[in-house]
Amino acid sequence: MGEDVEGLGMHTDMSCLTIVYQDDIGGLQVRSKDGKWLNVDPFEESLVVNIGDLLHAWSNGKLRSSEHRVILKECRNENPNRVSLAFFWCFEDNKVISAPNEVVGDEFRCYKPFLCGEYLKFRENSERGKFEKVGFTVKDFAGI
Repeated sequence: MGEDVEGLGMHTDMSCLTIVYQDDIGGLQVRSKDGKWLNVDPFEESLVVNIGDLLHAWSNGKLRSSEHRVILKECRNENPNRVSLAFFWCFEDNKVISAPNEVVGDEFRCYKPFLCGEYLKFRENSERGKFEKVGFTVKDFAGI
């Protein structure tokens, strides 16, 4: 028996929302607040909705952009190919991301206003590997 291996390293999504369909093989994991990796087991006819960095900033951190990864699981059936489909919803590049005053309320504003396109460029131009971008999140870009 082989061991599961990391297929898509730990990262947060740059988008507002990500909608994911994963087949019955699965492999998606999300990191809990206390640092534990939890399996997101696939269920027939279901989708996973993930909060991305832009919605995290727009909500002043009330909605958490989760760290997640994909594990290549050992497949014991005849067709070992994994199928996963993702839809990333994002704002247009010139949209200013700023939590509305009604959302911030009496709390501390966590993020300075920024352009969506500038954040996407920041993430795409990180010095690390393509998916190892946890150190290059919206907090690093626009955190106060």
